[in-house]
Amino acid sequence: MTEELIKDSLPQFLIQMLKEQYGNELTEKIIQGYSKKRKLTFRVNTIKTSIDKVESILKQNKIQYKKPAWSDKAFIVENNLKEYIEKLDIYKDGEIYLQSLSSMLPPIILEPKENTDILDMAAAPRRKNNTNCSNYK
Repeated sequence: MTEELIKDSLPQFLIQMLKEQYGNELTEKIIQGYSKKRKLTFRVNTIKTSIDKVESILKQNKIQYKKPAWSDKAFIVENNLKEYIEKLDIYKDGEIYLQSLSSMLPPIILEPKENTDILDMAAAPRRKNNTNCSNYK
C-alpha cells in the first residue's frame, strides 16, 4: 500500500492528533512506517518445547531466520509467509506464537516471578491461557 493510500485510510482525527503531538515531520515518518511491510516474528513457548527443537524444524523446512540479540526465544522469519508458518505443527500445537518483537519486550522488562498475575490489557484473543510467567524465564 502506498503512503498516500495509507494516509487516505487513516482517520483525520488521528493524523491531526499525531501532528499536534509530534509535529508535521515526525507525523509524515509515522505514516510512512504504516506503509512498510513488517517481518514475520514469533516467540517460542518454552513450556511446550525447546528452542533447539524449533530451530531444527525451521532448518528442516528451509525457513531462514535470525534472532534479536536481546532474546533467545524470539525469531525473525526471513523467507516465509505467515500462512506457511501457520501450517507447521509447532504453530498448531502452541509451541510458537506469532508475536511482534515489541510485544515480547514487556515481560522481559517486568521480569515477572513465577505465579505472578499480570493483566495484559492489549492481549490478542486465543492461546493466552496457555502461557504463564515461567514461559519468560
